[in-house]
Amino acid sequence: MKAVILAAGMGSRLGEFTRDKPKTLLLVRDKPLIFHILESLSASGIEEVIIITGYEDEKIREEVKDGSAFGLKVRYVNNPRYDSTNNIYSLSLAQQEVATGGFLIVNSDVFFHPEILKRLLEAEGNGITLMVDVEKELGDEEMKVTARGKRITDIGKELSPDEADGEYIGLARVDSAFTSVFFDALNEVLLELGSGVFYEEAFRRLIENGVPVSYTTTGGLPWIEIDTPHDLKTAEAEIAPEIEG
Repeated sequence: MKAVILAAGMGSRLGEFTRDKPKTLLLVRDKPLIFHILESLSASGIEEVIIITGYEDEKIREEVKDGSAFGLKVRYVNNPRYDSTNNIYSLSLAQQEVATGGFLIVNSDVFFHPEILKRLLEAEGNGITLMVDVEKELGDEEMKVTARGKRITDIGKELSPDEADGEYIGLARVDSAFTSVFFDALNEVLLELGSGVFYEEAFRRLIENGVPVSYTTTGGLPWIEIDTPHDLKTAEAEIAPEIEG
């Protein structure tokens, strides 16, 4: 199984922190965030990684290089339209790279306990599986999900926090038998809704089409999506000690 890391965005909400670097290169415990991600992938048995770059593309390439320092084979796909498209377009660029097998989707701004990734890889089922935090208090900004049993019934930021069952944290597994189905749905959404929406709309389209999308949970393990300076401070001061402890 391969992994696709989405790292094209500008991270504008981080202000000066990302003025001259992608947010996945921000340091958490003196190490770029993407290093933490790559180490977790390698420790979980992933061997091939495709990094979708865009903003300050060359700086990610300079830091990660060919991935050999992490025991990985890393390839790069550049999104030249990173400043005018959302992550659905970036993910669409990985289609040829993962066309023959299953893959993981990894948002490059998520700092997570390595066991979360292992839980995703070991989750039962052969289809599409999302990693969901069912314990976190939800607000308007989170990518929320509703569920029935182990199946996701809807996903989106606009869902009511009071009615949602958890938050999708930006890690997903697409098994090989569902790769083409997933990209068919993603390409449908691109054609109908354009490139300005989130790739999670592809999960919603699959659900609408009757394709089962399941989930597994973080099990209370620590993680954080780094979008703001406050998030970065929290990752350093609170989440990292929990992961290391």
